[in-house]
Amino acid sequence: MKRIFLAAATILLSASMAFAQEQQPALHPKVLPMFGQVAKTDAQQKADEKFLTSCDKNFESRTEASNFFMDRGWEFLNEGQVDTAVYRFNLAWLLNPDNYNTYWAFGLVENSRGNTRDAIGMFDRALKYQPNNSLLLSDVGAAYLQQFISDKKKKNLKQAAAFLDRSLKADQNNAFALANLSQVYFHNKKYAEAWDYLHRGRDLNMMSLDYNFLSELMAKMPDPKGMFRIETEAAK
Repeated sequence: MKRIFLAAATILLSASMAFAQEQQPALHPKVLPMFGQVAKTDAQQKADEKFLTSCDKNFESRTEASNFFMDRGWEFLNEGQVDTAVYRFNLAWLLNPDNYNTYWAFGLVENSRGNTRDAIGMFDRALKYQPNNSLLLSDVGAAYLQQFISDKKKKNLKQAAAFLDRSLKADQNNAFALANLSQVYFHNKKYAEAWDYLHRGRDLNMMSLDYNFLSELMAKMPDPKGMFRIETEAAK
């Protein structure tokens, strides 16, 4: 799975798309995960058959073709062309409905669009194929964390913690799991633990650091290591 952009780029996507959602019209099914999960017309089904036949002629297998379109999708997503990326992910899914990366990608896009529940549903599909994938588990945990921030329901925070713990059991060096666990501890008002996990994640990967969250944490408790300080304090 191409994860060049993931956690960091997802933050950027979320910010840009949140602005766009205020005036965004309904999206065409071809740029919705699994083509919007709506019934296709006869013409659309014939177009799908033509596409699949073409791929059968140009690739060794549909699995190879699916992976090809997944790679193109990640490239477009890295460039911020979300709709084009989703269409490529849809083609990858059409070619191979058992390609877990398609569901993973759909989940990331839905999460960035603010559709957290739909994102979790897609992640659940991916988990059926990859139940112990640390990066996938950390993305699921991040989605539950986002859902908690939205609705303040403790059950979602508990789910976030559970998935992030599973993620770290699979890979103790998953920086994004550590960073998100920092936020879980923060919302449980355990600020010392939040700092500990934040630093552990940052030490492994600077890209895991969420500067908006960092500001919130500093407002609750100074950095025990003194690495991060509020500007007024740093100026003294």
